[in-house]
Amino acid sequence: MATLFALEQPQDPAPDLDARARVALGDKLLREFPEQSGRRSQAFKRAAARVGVSVRTARDCASLAEWLSPSMRDHVFGHVSISYSVLREAAFDYQRSGMPVHQRWDELRTMIDAALASGRERVTATDYRRAIGSRPIPNQADAMPPEVITRQLDRPEVWAAVVDYIAASPPNRRDILLRLSE
Repeated sequence: MATLFALEQPQDPAPDLDARARVALGDKLLREFPEQSGRRSQAFKRAAARVGVSVRTARDCASLAEWLSPSMRDHVFGHVSISYSVLREAAFDYQRSGMPVHQRWDELRTMIDAALASGRERVTATDYRRAIGSRPIPNQADAMPPEVITRQLDRPEVWAAVVDYIAASPPNRRDILLRLSE
């Protein structure tokens, strides 16, 4: 008797892909499947498996690549880091802000410009979701009480990540030292 589901499901490596890599993957899939209907085909499912991602991830990447115009890409992939979560929220409104797509894009562009002007290196998903009024994600750090976050420092990998962040660049060290001196 054949099993309906494989005992070991392959892991989707997409979490390891940054926003730029996901858009590039989407561009690749769009060249082969330019029409939305093609992205529901068996051939698309085989293409997703061939590049090593789930069908849902492949569809999301293709849709995001289709949404991001060349001028939007220049703005998004400039000097400020924008995560895939931010781009996905701007394009698809997964957290249901109710804001029209052009207003979500305008807000993202405004946040990128503000980050550049203030010397910040990235726009966070938390800040972006807050700006567009979408619902918070329960496991986000800003949805947790400070005591829970502080307890995370007992985990060796969390402590190592904090130390790496502080050591990564002089602005990080400066920000930490300024906060400690307050």
